[in-house]
This record gives sequence, structure tokens and C-alpha cells, in this order.
Amino acid sequence: MKLDPQTLEYLKGNKFSNSLDVPYSYYQAIPDRIKLLTNLTKQKKVLHLGCLDHLPLIEQKIKAGKWLHKELTDHTVKCLGVDIDEETNEYVKSKFGFQNIILRDITGEPIPEVLAEYWDYAILGELLEHIDNPVHYLREIKKKYGKVIDKLVITVPNVLTMQVFVQAKKSREKINSDHRYWFTPYTIAKVMQQAGIEIEEVYFANRIQLSFLGLVRAKLITLLGGTPKYGFTYSSSLVAIGKLK
Repeated sequence: MKLDPQTLEYLKGNKFSNSLDVPYSYYQAIPDRIKLLTNLTKQKKVLHLGCLDHLPLIEQKIKAGKWLHKELTDHTVKCLGVDIDEETNEYVKSKFGFQNIILRDITGEPIPEVLAEYWDYAILGELLEHIDNPVHYLREIKKKYGKVIDKLVITVPNVLTMQVFVQAKKSREKINSDHRYWFTPYTIAKVMQQAGIEIEEVYFANRIQLSFLGLVRAKLITLLGGTPKYGFTYSSSLVAIGKLK
């Protein structure tokens, strides 16, 4: 979805409101996050930032076709991963044979292997919520690599999800203990805008489990040849796309 022109004026700081009403279409097609990313980047050159995962989860994700770096490697013309986790890199290299990962800090000294290519996309998959200062992080990427990366694709947790609401009713929060932030479409777009990245689209992705009636409804629509749509509160992730130039 594209944010409406009025909302963009607030994103850019041209207007201000302490109670901005941001409209979203409630019923949406909610794609699988990894399928969306692999379809988007098919036969493209991709830089995968923060490509390594929590080490105990990787083997299970590979078996389920859910480890993003493998899926990107399999679907793109070229995929180069950049991460700082030496232990996990050695694990995926020795156990699964991945050689397309370099150990560098993308915000540190310029990386020759990155500057040597022109990349269609840089993917930040479930990474920004782990970063202390996401605006600074994105600014550094643009400053150092804006001339060799066309677009950024950023996926982050969606706070407007039913799972969060259900836990809140129980006076609970369930969260990855390393996360610094939750996001809405507006707040991830604001972070990107503040970093000098031109926001293009934001998608709700990764449908959570439906109720029984929701499953029946989706099945009937599919049998009738339609494409089921769901309330965006049944999405656990956001996917934001923006241009670096």
C-alpha cells in the first residue's frame, strides 16, 4: 500500500499533529514475508544486511524453508550477506556450506565487496528493531552506499497485530528480549524519511493464525476462485520499501 499524500506531508515534517489519524484499508491480502521478498528480488542483485539469525533457530528454519538468507541465495542472481556474528557465520559455513557472507559492520569502514557491485536491493529482514539508533543506522548506509544501492527493503514487527492486543488484555507483553522497538506503517515510514530514504510502499505481511470461522471464510473464497483478504491485525510483520537516491 502507498501512504496517502496528506500523510506524506506529516512524514516530511511539513505539517504537525499530536493526534494524526492515519487511514489504512482494513482488509488486505497478507503475503508470506519470505515469499514476498523472494518474489521481489528474483533474478536481482541483493545485499542482505544482518543476514545471520539466532543460531539455535537456523537449522529448523532451513528445513521449513524459512531461513531468509538461504531463500534469497536460491532466488537471486547474486546475494551477499553482511553480519558481525562470527560464531553463527562459522556455523552456517561449516554445516551448510554458505560462503556468501562477510563479517563486517555496514556502518563502519566502507566495505570494498559492497562498493564493487551495484545492488538492486538491500534487505534488512527483522533487523531494525534490534538497532539502538535506527535513523542513524539507515543514514550511515545511505551516506556510504547510496550510489551502489537502488532500494532498501525493511521488515519489522507490526505492533497493530491481534497477538499484541490479546496479550495486552492479559496484562502481558510477549516480545523478543533483544527488541528495542515495535512499529506501525507510519513509524517505520517516519524512520526511513528521517534517514533521507524516499518511502514507496508499506505492506502488511505474515498472516497469524485465523479463528475457525476465519479459516472457513478464507477456504470458501479460495474455492470460488477469489483471493482471501484479512484484517491487517492478522499481520505480524511490516515490509517497507524505499529508494536511497
